Amino acid sequence: MKKNIIILILFVLCIKTTPAQDTLRQAQVPGEGAYASVLTCGPGNEFYESFGHSALRICDTANGTDIVFNYGMFSFDEPNFYLKFAGGQLNYFVSAQTFENFILEYQYFGRSVYEQRLRLTPSELQTLHEALETNALPENKYYLYDFFRDNCATRVRDKVDESLDGRTILNDSLPADAATYRDLVYKYTDSTLLWWRLGVDLLLGARCDRPMTAAQYMYIPMEMMMQLDTLLTADGTTLTEPAVQLLTEKRVPMKKSVSPTMCFWLLFAIVLLLTLLARRNGWKLNWLDGIIYGVAGLVGLLLTYMWFGSDHWCTKANPNLLWANPLMLILLLRLRHRNPATVLVVACCLLAALVGWALPPIHFNSAVLPIILMLLVRLADRFTDKADKGVRV
Repeated sequence: MKKNIIILILFVLCIKTTPAQDTLRQAQVPGEGAYASVLTCGPGNEFYESFGHSALRICDTANGTDIVFNYGMFSFDEPNFYLKFAGGQLNYFVSAQTFENFILEYQYFGRSVYEQRLRLTPSELQTLHEALETNALPENKYYLYDFFRDNCATRVRDKVDESLDGRTILNDSLPADAATYRDLVYKYTDSTLLWWRLGVDLLLGARCDRPMTAAQYMYIPMEMMMQLDTLLTADGTTLTEPAVQLLTEKRVPMKKSVSPTMCFWLLFAIVLLLTLLARRNGWKLNWLDGIIYGVAGLVGLLLTYMWFGSDHWCTKANPNLLWANPLMLILLLRLRHRNPATVLVVACCLLAALVGWALPPIHFNSAVLPIILMLLVRLADRFTDKADKGVRV
């Protein structure tokens, strides 16, 4: 459970593989038939596997080399792992393993693997190999991971680009149908992952709703594979040979998840019904307000920490704080008091969230609308409660 919660906070993109640092060897002049390739792995059944994985393969059989370099690795043995993970200060690293071990792992889990051989000159191939070997040394292998801007796919893209002699694959132009970072998260989380998608939507801030350049699309492994298949470098030549499928997908599909939007609309209907019945019968619903305010306030504290207390780029400027308001905790602590000023401030924030829900570029998950309405119903009931009727519990 702890592992799943932490994965949700930063929704780790890259799968874990078995390190094999003993496979490293000093890069040599490429032998006959040597090549480098980009390996793209299809999604798995876990949330953090749903975006796939990218790696670089250096195959030089003449020199006894066939190594896969994986970025985006992490270790639970890291001191203060959970605090560093939540704060965006966890060291990730690159590891190397034999191609044989790499392919066996994906075969075992039934995930697809594609290979695109890079059209590199011998000097470019040697440059890339040397850079990867140097990067995988113990003193160089660690770095701070960023899900959108510095993950297993973007590291592959950048290492390839840095090895090119007078050419580049980075294109900073905006595509005609430029998507946002959040759009691609939606594209690669299907109907089996709707609750994970809700969690991700709650954590992502407004920065993730900016249109992406062509190069930024490559933070998703499958998107990078599609671009590399058609990409021309600055000198007008194609960079890769057509993708070849090494493994076909054989994993068992996951079952569709219950829609969180439907669940929260049902919850809203129950809260509305209870509120109307309480008005008619003089019931006291402080227990209900305690649950609602407490959950919303605690979510607000988490989002506040992710914005101001963490180093995560993607969690800043989060509009969900309009409804998941930490001020709810004040209402929770003073349930037996009317607190009209606090109620009014929170209600104004909720109304602002309601307006923002319908107006781009602010983005809220569809499940947030019934939550906002539920909070407004309970606040309105408390704010309009007459003093001679007593405080509702």
